[in-house]
Amino acid sequence: MFNQKIVVMKKLLFISMVMAGTLAINQRANALMDRTATLLHSMAQDEKTKIKKEELPEPVRKKLSGDAYKGWVIVNSYKLGGEEYQVELKKGDTTQVLKFDKEGNVK
Repeated sequence: MFNQKIVVMKKLLFISMVMAGTLAINQRANALMDRTATLLHSMAQDEKTKIKKEELPEPVRKKLSGDAYKGWVIVNSYKLGGEEYQVELKKGDTTQVLKFDKEGNVK
């Protein structure tokens, strides 16, 4: 009878250890998947294709030709992932980088 209790306790201990190990592995796998998804999302946001300033959407070009950006020269322009655009502007020794959506709104 005493031996049977020890055997049952050993089995319960073994099952508990297996379950704890499985949970730990599952948590690590979920954390790895979350980091991978974050990295992929970040990479997609960082993708940019250089375009000519004439290829910028009309609302963006109109915004850049307004009084707020008078004297600024477009140095580079890029199409980002999604429907966003990045524009590098220069005025004298000062440079600024702006992001726009397709409607010309600064992000």
